[in-house]
Amino acid sequence: MATVPVQNAPATAPAETVEQRFRRLEAAWLADTYVLSSYTRIVGHPAFRELIGLGYAVVPMMLSDLEKRLRLWVWALPEITGVDPVQPEDAGNITRMSEAWLRWGQENGSGW
Repeated sequence: MATVPVQNAPATAPAETVEQRFRRLEAAWLADTYVLSSYTRIVGHPAFRELIGLGYAVVPMMLSDLEKRLRLWVWALPEITGVDPVQPEDAGNITRMSEAWLRWGQENGSGW
């Protein structure tokens, strides 16, 4: 009687958490866009678009990042949330835009 070798199923890597995927995409986006000055190219980057596609789950991470230092998440947050708490006179001022988003996060219980 011949024996049939048993094949083990290939090991699969554990699925990425939302935060792991967020940080991986963020790193790719920053690496590819850090020298760009074009808003259109920065927000049109595939990794940035994919970050936005992660949806509301990444809003607390973006707000946490904004609390620590200025970030361009102020450009992603309106697309994800569908709101824009930034006053028209503050548009383009990343510091003021960040402050507006942090206030919005606190007022809307986006706990980070």
